[in-house]
Amino acid sequence: MTNLLGLLLAQDLIKPGQMPPEEVMLYAITAAAAALFVMTGWSLFSEGWESYEEKYNLEATRALDDLFLTIPPQQLLWLRFFCTFVGGLFGFVIFDNGAIGVVLGVAGFFSVKIALNTLKKRRGEKFKEQLVEALITLTNALRSGFSLPKAFQLIAHDMPRPICQEFSILVQELRLGIDTEEGLRNMLKRMPSEDLDLVVTSVAISNSVGGNLAEVFDKIGDTIRERRRIEGRIDALTAQGKMQGIVVAILPIVVGCAINYIAPEIFEPMLTTWAGWAIIAVMCIMEALGYFFIRKICNIEV
Repeated sequence: MTNLLGLLLAQDLIKPGQMPPEEVMLYAITAAAAALFVMTGWSLFSEGWESYEEKYNLEATRALDDLFLTIPPQQLLWLRFFCTFVGGLFGFVIFDNGAIGVVLGVAGFFSVKIALNTLKKRRGEKFKEQLVEALITLTNALRSGFSLPKAFQLIAHDMPRPICQEFSILVQELRLGIDTEEGLRNMLKRMPSEDLDLVVTSVAISNSVGGNLAEVFDKIGDTIRERRRIEGRIDALTAQGKMQGIVVAILPIVVGCAINYIAPEIFEPMLTTWAGWAIIAVMCIMEALGYFFIRKICNIEV
């Protein structure tokens, strides 16, 4: 500490007699403590950021591999923070409200993950639709004298995405010596589906006790088609209820925005007082619960 005081005197940062030595030492200790605090905080932040980045890159890599996208996961991470910044800036500039900016920023932060999950869900739905045609191809190939791996190759070469991509992976695994049942179960992990589970189970039973796989695949295809017909009728009957849930969830937001635009002085207490924020929070919770229960009632499993 004496050396630090001497250094300050030598650099003419303080002059002798200008400040008591005890006060100089106090300032020096405070500066050293602040520097130590900043260094410790930066070290903890760096370690936490590296851990978060590693975990996010791992999850993003798996999601991109499932979607057969060649985007570097690091770019998704920066896109996530860019969407957060843009959402927050949009709320602050357009609505001139900090709370709305925070909400839009949080929405932007999760938007990339929501987009990936949506793409994955759509890909899974398309795979389910193509599975019926794939079973017809398998049935015809087996009846024509092809082996099961050769029938898988026909699907990988002739059918469109995404089912050709999944069966291409299966064919490559079979070439590496993986068992057919294990390869199908790996596909089931990538593309969870009750219909595909039936196919995997039928192949496993056939390998254990034998049987005509062509007839089994034919009956599975008929079962899937009948299930899809029933699901389509259920979707048609419950479409009105699902739309009512969406309207009920969106209507208060639209009405609130309209009132705020037409008569801001009436809606201002909702955005500037604790009571208003509490009412908005309760409303959001009740709207979310109402939408959840409506969707739960309308979702009928076949």
